[in-house]
This record gives sequence, C-alpha cells and structure tokens, in this order.
Amino acid sequence: MATTVPLAYQNATGIPNWLNKGDNAWQMVAATVVGLQSMPGLVILYGSIVKKKWAVNSAFMALYAFAAVLICWVTWAYKMSFGDELLPFWGKAGPALGQKFLIKQAKVPETEHKYNNGTIETEALEPFFPMATLV
Repeated sequence: MATTVPLAYQNATGIPNWLNKGDNAWQMVAATVVGLQSMPGLVILYGSIVKKKWAVNSAFMALYAFAAVLICWVTWAYKMSFGDELLPFWGKAGPALGQKFLIKQAKVPETEHKYNNGTIETEALEPFFPMATLV
C-alpha cells in the first residue's frame, strides 16, 4: 500500500537537500536545552566546591559572570566572530542587534528563486532561516 508524502515534507526545488526541517528543529531544541542547563549547572558546580556559608555568594558570582558574557557576546563578540573581516583571524567588533545585520545573517543565498535568465525573482520571496540552525 503506497502512501503519499505530505506537501510539507516533500523536497522543494528551491531548497537544497542539506537544509532539512527536522535537522534544523533538532539543532534549535538542542541549543535551547544546552542554554537552559548552563546556568543551573554552573551554580551547582561552583556552589558545591566552596564552604556552605559561601555557596550563595558563589552561585550569584556564576550568575553575574554568565550575564556579563551574554552581554559582551551580543554587544560586540558575535559580530567580531561572524561579521566583517578586519584581519584574516579577527573581525570588526560591533553590536549584533540591528535589524539589517540580523536579516542579512538569516538569508540563505542557495535558496533564491530565479527566473530562467538568472535574475532573482524577488527578494521578498526568499526563505529566511535563523543563522544558528545552519552552524
């Protein structure tokens, strides 16, 4: 008995084979779970290796460090890693919160819809995917 594949799970001609919806969903779920586990894990680790009277202080120090790294990553480190090149191994620092920067990072150029003559059909029809799911 043959069953048909639902339209949502069929491979479209404009989307490359390596861009699988299930893979992207799993990567987003896994990254979210790791992010949620990081802070409690650090609090338990550092709270358990000091004396009992310093456990709360150590837990808050881990929280402050985690928050500081998050702020540094968003304000300059992400763009320094994935933005414009300054040196072969170093990028230009800058905030990664602007709409133009985020939209530019989300484009997947291999999924552009083109006419037969090679021109792009329209920018608005390009699919957008989060950069985090492509790493």
